[in-house]
Amino acid sequence: MKRTIIYTLSAILMLTFVSCNQQKPSRRDDPWGNEDTTMVNADVHTYMSSKKVLVPFKRIESGLIEVQVSLNGVPFNMLWDTAASMCQISYLEFVQLAKSGKIGEEDMQGIAMTSLADASLIINKVFNIKEIYIQGKDNKYLRLQNVSFLVTDNTETPVLLGQNVIKELPRHSFDEESEWIEFEKPEQGQ
Repeated sequence: MKRTIIYTLSAILMLTFVSCNQQKPSRRDDPWGNEDTTMVNADVHTYMSSKKVLVPFKRIESGLIEVQVSLNGVPFNMLWDTAASMCQISYLEFVQLAKSGKIGEEDMQGIAMTSLADASLIINKVFNIKEIYIQGKDNKYLRLQNVSFLVTDNTETPVLLGQNVIKELPRHSFDEESEWIEFEKPEQGQ
């Protein structure tokens, strides 16, 4: 009798777990309207205003690419840095966001250890940026929501667009001659 009860309970638990894994997540509605949107993953949401967006960039002296963005509505020039694992801003940019009421301690997600080029380790705070807006040509744009940013105490730190954003962006290519980054929305099923 005991064995039958154990087998029955085990079977019920297994069926419960299997059926839970097959449930698909519900679609999240865009709170800003009915624009054409694409959600890339469950944490960071990426939206494109059209199938193709051309974003201007500038190649600076160091050879890095600079892109104009707004973080929670405040404009910044950010460096496109594929070597940075996370986006980062210095304490100065954080203060600018805080003074304008665009970020606060409630947006703090925790701390992170980061390794510098000289192999030294530093501790940085990690904050949630609610929105990154990247303006494109002809009023087209990209928007990312809920992106983690490192805030460094070093006031000389450049503002970096790191891999945690770059990997969430749609397929893109650089046109060096005309200085555009071309983003393309993937076809359904890709």
